[in-house]
Amino acid sequence: MSAASTPSLSGSVVRLDTTRLRTRGDCLTNAEMGPQGDRAVTGEQDFLVLHVDAAAGLCTAVPLFAKSAVGNQPLLDEFKSGSANGWKGSEVYFSRWQHWRIPVDVIQQAIADDDAPTETRRRYSGPDSSVLDDIRVWESRNRAEYRTA
Repeated sequence: MSAASTPSLSGSVVRLDTTRLRTRGDCLTNAEMGPQGDRAVTGEQDFLVLHVDAAAGLCTAVPLFAKSAVGNQPLLDEFKSGSANGWKGSEVYFSRWQHWRIPVDVIQQAIADDDAPTETRRRYSGPDSSVLDDIRVWESRNRAEYRTA
């Protein structure tokens, strides 16, 4: 995938191994670090790519969850496309209080490694970027600063 196709990454849903992200040392999160420990997701996790900053080489993404929890908000079925993994028709939530900045090459590799046909891959977006922007606005409301994941 070339740099010219980078903007099309927005709205993609990718599965990433957060252990590998942490090992790289160039991924950031604004998940709270509290008295009970780090609230950043761990292990294999689905992420929704909200924004691509091509100049910085980073994507802003949020982790996705199958269950609701405090601070989570549901994704609407009307903006889901692709049929992989029972994506449409299933409950999926994003965390308003946890964003990640992940290098573009990591997202591109995750898409390249996805063996699902292109037309069935999971995406979330509306007719314009406002659907993703509405989710991304929570990044500016987060109390925690970005830190190395």
